[in-house]
Amino acid sequence: KIKDERGFSPVDWRYDDDKFNVVARHHHRAEEDNNSDGNNSSSPSRSLLLQGHVDVVPADESDGWTSPPFSPVIRDGRLYGRGAGDMKAGVVSMIYAVVALRKIGYLPRGDVTILTVVEEECTGNGALASPLRSLFPSSSSKDTKTAVIIPEPFPFLVTAQMGVLWFRASVTGKPCHVLQTSAGSNAIEGAYALYSALKVLEERYNEPKGNAHPAYRGMEHPVNFNLGRIGGGNWASSVPSSCWFECRVGFFPGVKIEDVKRDVEGTLHNAAAEMSLGLQVSYRGFHADGAVLLPEYVDEKRKVEDDNKADEESLQREFVETMQSCHGVATSSNGDDGEELKFAPITCTCDARFYSSLYQDETKVAVTCYGPEATNIHGVDESVSLESMRDVTATIALFIRDWCGLVKENG
Repeated sequence: KIKDERGFSPVDWRYDDDKFNVVARHHHRAEEDNNSDGNNSSSPSRSLLLQGHVDVVPADESDGWTSPPFSPVIRDGRLYGRGAGDMKAGVVSMIYAVVALRKIGYLPRGDVTILTVVEEECTGNGALASPLRSLFPSSSSKDTKTAVIIPEPFPFLVTAQMGVLWFRASVTGKPCHVLQTSAGSNAIEGAYALYSALKVLEERYNEPKGNAHPAYRGMEHPVNFNLGRIGGGNWASSVPSSCWFECRVGFFPGVKIEDVKRDVEGTLHNAAAEMSLGLQVSYRGFHADGAVLLPEYVDEKRKVEDDNKADEESLQREFVETMQSCHGVATSSNGDDGEELKFAPITCTCDARFYSSLYQDETKVAVTCYGPEATNIHGVDESVSLESMRDVTATIALFIRDWCGLVKENG
């Protein structure tokens, strides 16, 4: 149903009935207004979407984990295990922000949606398959203000994210005995040579640094290619005739996926021709556009223009200021001021792109990622700070209060 939608990523696996998105919604009811509390200025057109993904990347104890990756362990205030940070902690935080409010007798005055999706780690098709249009029920109203928070493991406000493309290169050479190596083309050695050619393209994508996307200026090496999987050959004393490898390619927001595919294929085919190697390039997994999530906090020219229009209403500024205020309250203690959230782009991708101006009207929908502090996501001994998880839960609960307003659950 979504294969022709913008943002669909091609796959070679089936979508059967064992993969589910789960949506939970609280709808504002007009009769609740008499019981309102919290931010009484919030109108029913205020809505909030909290989205997280429930899939994780593979892990194996043999990779060097201190404890089994799927048996969670708490040490020194941190929870260890695959998916602890990316992003089960964020999912729990966004759910228990609502639970916490209900425990003290309050419900959101505006609409709040909690959405958990599959397949964020390889395609984003889970988010694309969710009922995106119905998640913004008041989108036809010019007064609608929808906030989207995705509690990925970034303890800051994410301003932009990279585009990501996955591909597979199938390399063929000539089989022969090692005594006649010169008469054959070693497909495995050829695969490494092809990847070396791609690394040259990676450096070109990173240069010149002064012309990087505004969100990434000053970052040393924002564009990254990764050789993630490789296989080939069938005998130690035979020159391998085939080899395949799979890569992840990053690129800046605003760069077209078709242009990246043209660059990748051109680089690989030119290098393969020089080595008399056969080559086939295919795609599965991420076809993800890069996205700017908070353009008012990225583009310097736009910042100046917006400062000159400071009296005018700005959804993004209101969204960010509310996030800052709530995080400050959540992290304050003993009369001290709380922490101020920093702004930063990320060099990976996530589902936030579906709620950016690529897909939504930025005057009606504001989005960022903000979640618990985590280490070694996708790596060995992934962990998340439980204190940070508590702070994020409190921040989201306070955000619901200030953005949507609250009503007493039992009048």
